[in-house]
Amino acid sequence: MTPDERNQVSQGLYAYCRGLDRFDRELALSPFAAEARLVYNGLFKGAAPQFMDWIWPIHARMLLHVHRVANIFIERDPHGDLVSESYVQVLLRSADPVDGSVTDTIGDGRYIDRWVLQNGRPLIVERDYVRDAARVCPHEQSDMPTVRPDTDSAALTWARDGSDASYRLLRARPV
Repeated sequence: MTPDERNQVSQGLYAYCRGLDRFDRELALSPFAAEARLVYNGLFKGAAPQFMDWIWPIHARMLLHVHRVANIFIERDPHGDLVSESYVQVLLRSADPVDGSVTDTIGDGRYIDRWVLQNGRPLIVERDYVRDAARVCPHEQSDMPTVRPDTDSAALTWARDGSDASYRLLRARPV
């Protein structure tokens, strides 16, 4: 594989994570081919747009979520397609609707993706998500100042949409 292909695969994975965390559906779908099929370890099986329809309301109920991708291993399969395995960690922060208590769920897993070149760009046509571990971390009420993001006094604000501080400089979509 070329260094450009390696970079495009990595950037596609990063765009997916950023798209989920900023609620930017177009960006989250950008690394997927129209015909992409996703299997999420007993949670979801179907097309990428259907996955977004399923995950969006789940994530919307959370206080925040942070997706991280690392250890991206890429090789070419016998058919010439690129295949990657990338480690993913997600922080899902939620509040109990009754008592307001805050809980973090931290999940560790792997995206195993098959990429094909379409219009000169690698796109995911198959994804298997393997969940390796998960842990639930409740927060005490005394932890709240460190658990909830502080956006009231910050000049650069945190948000899960286009008003997030990152959009001041990062406005371009992947090509």
